[in-house]
Amino acid sequence: MIEITPVKTLDGKIRAPPSKSYTHRALFLGLLSEGKTKIENPLICTDTLATLNAVRAFGARADWNFVESSGEVEPAKINAFESGTTARLAIGIGALADGRSVIDGKESLRKRPMEPLLRALNDLGVKTQSNGFLPVRVFGGEIREDYVRVDGSISSQFITALLILGAKVGLSIEVLNPVSKPYLEITLRTLKWANVKVERDDGIFHVHQGVKADHFSIPGDYSSASFFLVAGAIFGKVRVEGLDKEDVQADKLILDLLREFGAEIRTGKDYVEVERDELVGQEVDCRDFPDLFPILAVLGAYSEGKTVLRAKHLRYKESDRIRTMALNLAKMGAKVKELDDGLIISKSELRGTVLNPQNDHRIAMALTIAALGAKGKSLILNERCVEKSYPNFFKDLRGLIDQ
Repeated sequence: MIEITPVKTLDGKIRAPPSKSYTHRALFLGLLSEGKTKIENPLICTDTLATLNAVRAFGARADWNFVESSGEVEPAKINAFESGTTARLAIGIGALADGRSVIDGKESLRKRPMEPLLRALNDLGVKTQSNGFLPVRVFGGEIREDYVRVDGSISSQFITALLILGAKVGLSIEVLNPVSKPYLEITLRTLKWANVKVERDDGIFHVHQGVKADHFSIPGDYSSASFFLVAGAIFGKVRVEGLDKEDVQADKLILDLLREFGAEIRTGKDYVEVERDELVGQEVDCRDFPDLFPILAVLGAYSEGKTVLRAKHLRYKESDRIRTMALNLAKMGAKVKELDDGLIISKSELRGTVLNPQNDHRIAMALTIAALGAKGKSLILNERCVEKSYPNFFKDLRGLIDQ
């Protein structure tokens, strides 16, 4: 556990860590590309380590800064740890291997649904064995169809898995009820960097066969930066460097949301600066940017009036993020009501207490920011879960407090 002491103000700058989403995709596309792919500025964390291990298991020679591959995929046993992206993309890639691949992970990942992707693979002629959750056995080697439908209402990762599969075999993918749509833009941008041609026709993606990935440069991560940007809005002024304002990341929307809440936002070529102002609660549908939900809940507790957040599929993340945030904020004294598909939060005076993020990295980081303005000290249990996406989170926070 880690003790969080309240602060009166924050005023400083940090550098955004590299993007986890781009790092996953770059590693897997390096596997599918013949030759050597250079990867510049990857995010090194437990989630991306799971993907690096998967790429090696599938037959490539790889380290953090390169993947060297024949372009072919060998049958493999994959341990995705707690990374949903690793598991779902590996299930899709397992369809390319001539033989049986087994994809599994830790207990929390075994609770996250895989059925829509398995159904799509079965429609393509790929046999799988599973109860709809991990472990999943994929019997690859032959894909009989070139058109498939996929239900994207639970996760965009199912769609991303098929887009990356399509880069190797050629595939038209009809997407039904997609959530987290900006994450598909990340996938499409990374595919473009790998010289994969994709055409869109309403809700159908036509992916042309052919991958040639020479070089990926991983941009800064708006998802991780959002915690400190919100901290600036609540407690003073924070500048986060290394953010590309032209990026397509879903969580870049935190800038627009902070403006709507009332914070002052300044952007430069490669930085964002957020300064405290009078904050007013908002109603936000988090369907397309679910990773912002926990820190927006914290922002709501510090904003005048009422904040309403909605994102039903958040009950299927590393934890039930709706319930976990409701329970912890209530324990801090927040006025919070749990809905079927979200939360209602009113401005509250928070108090320090023992907080349990349920092993969810984004909950742990959000509760840490909440605790900075609470009355009295807080203890965050199992704070090491932040290593899943942002190993230097507490180091960066200490550096910001000491500036």
